[in-house]
Amino acid sequence: MVKKKIIIIGGGFAGVKCAETLRKKLKRHEADVVLFNSENYMVFQPLLAEVVGASISPEPVAVSLRQMLPGVYCRTEDITKVHLDRSCVEFVDDLGRMGYMSYDHIVIACGSDVNLSMIPGMADHSFPLKTVGDAVALRYHVLRQMENAEICDNVDLRKWYLSFVVVGGGFSGVEVAGEINDLVRSTYKYYRNIPKEEIKVALIHSRDQILPEVSSKLRDFARMEMEKAGIRVMLNRRVSCVTPEGVGMKDGAWVNGATIVCTVGNAPSPMVRMLDAPKEKGRLVTEPDMRVSGMGNVWAIGDCALIVNDYDKSVSPTTGQFAEREGRQAAENIIRVIKGEETKPFKFKPLGQLCAIGGHNAVAELLGMHISGFLAWFLWRSVYLFKLPSISHRLKVGFDWAWEIFYSRDLAHPKGDKTDRVSRAHFQPGDYIFREGDPATDFYIIESGEVEVLRESTETGREIVLAVLGPGNFFGEMALLDGRDHKAGIRAKTGVELTVMGKKVFQQISGTLKPFRDFLSEAVRKRGSDIWQRIPAAYEILEREPLGTFMRPVPAVLAPHDTFEKAVDVLGGDVDFCCIVDGGEKLSGIITHADVFRAVDDGVVTTTPVSSFMNKAPVLASSGDTSIVVAEVMHDRDLKWVPVVKDTRDPRVLGYVRRDIMIGFVIQKLRESGYIA
Repeated sequence: MVKKKIIIIGGGFAGVKCAETLRKKLKRHEADVVLFNSENYMVFQPLLAEVVGASISPEPVAVSLRQMLPGVYCRTEDITKVHLDRSCVEFVDDLGRMGYMSYDHIVIACGSDVNLSMIPGMADHSFPLKTVGDAVALRYHVLRQMENAEICDNVDLRKWYLSFVVVGGGFSGVEVAGEINDLVRSTYKYYRNIPKEEIKVALIHSRDQILPEVSSKLRDFARMEMEKAGIRVMLNRRVSCVTPEGVGMKDGAWVNGATIVCTVGNAPSPMVRMLDAPKEKGRLVTEPDMRVSGMGNVWAIGDCALIVNDYDKSVSPTTGQFAEREGRQAAENIIRVIKGEETKPFKFKPLGQLCAIGGHNAVAELLGMHISGFLAWFLWRSVYLFKLPSISHRLKVGFDWAWEIFYSRDLAHPKGDKTDRVSRAHFQPGDYIFREGDPATDFYIIESGEVEVLRESTETGREIVLAVLGPGNFFGEMALLDGRDHKAGIRAKTGVELTVMGKKVFQQISGTLKPFRDFLSEAVRKRGSDIWQRIPAAYEILEREPLGTFMRPVPAVLAPHDTFEKAVDVLGGDVDFCCIVDGGEKLSGIITHADVFRAVDDGVVTTTPVSSFMNKAPVLASSGDTSIVVAEVMHDRDLKWVPVVKDTRDPRVLGYVRRDIMIGFVIQKLRESGYIA
C-alpha cells in the first residue's frame, strides 16, 4: 500500500476530531496526517464567556494541538492557496518564503471568519468574542470600567462606565451577557462608589426570541430569568451603527454603552472565498459523504461546509457537537476511500443543546427532555467539563469552578501601557470626537463624512460652528504640536469615518519625516493666516452677517447636453466657472478652465456633451450654512468661490459666494468701526 498524505486545514472541533480519528485508525506507514492551523492550540469556544466573567482562567480554554494529537504533524504556517487542480497547498514559512505540499486528500475545516464591518463603527468600537485573546481583553476591559466608575465624580459619566451592551442573542451573546452581568453585580460590593442600580447590561437581538436553537418555551424562560437578573433584553431590534457612546438602532432608538460586545457578523473564511468550488451562503456545498461537490479528494466539514444530515435531511447547524461528528465521519470515509470501500452519508441524531444564562441558571434540551434552572446549569458545567480533552484541563477548570462557588471572582487585571497605533474610528452625527479644552491625545484624518469645528462664544456661552471639514481634511495636529489642550471642539456633522494616529506615533513621524513635518507646518501657517481667526473683531462681523449678504448670481449656466464648443464660448471671457444645471434647476456639476484643458488632453470633440467632462462633485455651500462656515471651507480648501444650493437634498442653484467679496466686506466694516485706519 502506497503511503498517503492527508492535509487538514483548521484546528477547531471538526479538524481536530478528524485528525485524531485518522491517526487512531491509520498506521504510520499507511498515511501521514498533517494539520495546518495558524495557532498551535485549539480554542474551546463554549467556555470563552466563562473567561470573560472571571469564572475560570484563560489557560485551560487554549488546548495544545501537539499534546492533543500525538502522531499528527502540526504546522502553524498560513495556507495562502489550495491548488485543487494540482492537489497541493501553498503556504508562507517563517521567513516569508512560499512553500508547497502535495496531498492525496485534503479536508477543509477552516471554520468561519468575523466581519464586524457589516455595521458602521462595529469594528472600531466593539469587542468580538472569537479567540482567547478576545475573551481576556474583554474581561480586563470590564474590570477597568468598574475602576473608572469607582473614581468618577460625574454621575452621568459613572453610569456610562457601568453600561454594557451585547449585540446578538444566540448562544455566545446570551452566555457572555450573563457572565458580564454576574461579574459586575457579584463584585460591586467591593467598590465604594458603585451603586447597584446604576449597573446596566443590555442584550440586543434582531428576532422576537433569543436562542433560536432551542424550543420556544425555553427561550421564554431564558429571557425571563435574564430580565430577573437585571439584564435588559431588547428584541426585534437591528443595530444600525456603533459609536464610542453606544449603539444606534434602525428604528431610531439609542442605547448608551461604554462596553459593546459583538457576537454577530460571521462571514465566510478567506480560504473558502478563494476556492473554486460550489458554494451556497458562503459555505462549501458537499455530497452526502462530505466530499466537496464534484471533487473526489476534497472534503469539507465544520462551519465552512454545507452538510445535509441524512438523519432528518436538514442542513447541519454550526455547533460543536455537529462539528465533532462531521470530523469523525469524514475521517472514516477517507479511510474507506483509501481501502476501496464505499463511503457513507453523514448521519447524526442531535443529543441536545445547552446554554448558560447567568446566575447559576441555564436552559437545556437533552434527548428530548427540556430542562431549565439550576439543574440545567449543573448539567451544562458537567458536560463541558468532561468534553475537555485532557485530565489536566478538567482539573484546572473544575478547580476554578469550585473556587468560584465559595469565593468571589478575581478582580485583579494587568494594566499595561497601550502601544500607540494607527487605527480607525466611526462617529454618528452629533457625536463629539473631542470638546474644547480636552487634552490632545490623537491626530485625525477624515476618510468619509464631515465634521464641525466648534468654539464657545464668550458672549452667549453657546457653541458656534467655525468650520466644516470633509474627506481628506485632518485635525488635532495644532494641539499636539504646541503641547496644549484643544482650543476648539470637533463634532460629527454626518456619519464620519476617521483614521486615528496616536500621540506618540504622530510625534515620531512628524519628528523624523521631513516632508510630513513641512506639510503640517504649511497647514498650520495657512490656518493661522485667516483674517477671521487672527482678528476677533473680523470674526464677530462675519458671524453676524447672513450668507445672503455675499451671494451673487452665478456667472453662467449650461445644460448637461450642451456641447464642449458652447462651454468654450461661455468660458472664453472673464467667467471663472459655469454651473451645469438640469431641467429642474438642480446642480449636476461645474466646469472651470481647468476642466476644459483636461478635456482637450482627453481628446474630446466639439460635439462632446459637457456632462462627460464636468466636475460632478464640486465643493458646495447650502443656504443654511453660516458665513463663518463657508469662509472657513473656502480658506481651508484654497477656493476663490463656491456655488450655493438650497441644501444637499435639494441642490437647486441659488447663486455663488466669492472669498474676496467676503474679505472686502469685513475690511470695510473694520474701517468703519475704526479698528483699522
